[in-house]
Amino acid sequence: MPESPGAQASEGIGQFLRRERLERGITLEKLAEKTGLSRSYLSNVERDVNSPTINTLRTIVDALGTTLSRLFHAIDRERRVVTRPDDRVELTRAGVEGVRYALLNPKHGGKLDLMRLEVAPGASSGSNPHSHGGEEVGLLLSGELDYWVDGVHYRLQPGDCVSFDSSLPHRYSNPGDIPAVCVWAETTPAF
Repeated sequence: MPESPGAQASEGIGQFLRRERLERGITLEKLAEKTGLSRSYLSNVERDVNSPTINTLRTIVDALGTTLSRLFHAIDRERRVVTRPDDRVELTRAGVEGVRYALLNPKHGGKLDLMRLEVAPGASSGSNPHSHGGEEVGLLLSGELDYWVDGVHYRLQPGDCVSFDSSLPHRYSNPGDIPAVCVWAETTPAF
């Protein structure tokens, strides 16, 4: 696969963001205006001094006119058929405690994200449902999970699978005493 101009075989997040910004002729000051983040913070991100949350990273790539999928693909240009555990990308969402995502196929560049989702006892996606384009399918491997889709409540037990249109408002919480562990697939990748 041909590389884009200036891309390195294994560039990091900061290098990718800097290259994208420079290719578009955007100054750090202009990017700071577009994102609401400080120039010094953005400079630290580009130098890999600061590690942005996934929400902050999404804000930056949106302002640059690119995508998280392209970023992850650019970090390692080699297309992979197999993703080893060490290649997974751990993600968290700002303001959501006790929920961990591991992107299982971070370098595929396709239309489907596969994730491992772990929800600590008492943790949730928040009290306000969210929605986005695409479809979701989740398989609960262990623990319990309360799931609401379009206002309807479902209690999931190990082995239960939930499947729905992501444009419907949805949210989840763990009512149990142990972590809820799921394998989750989404079209229109959210990460």
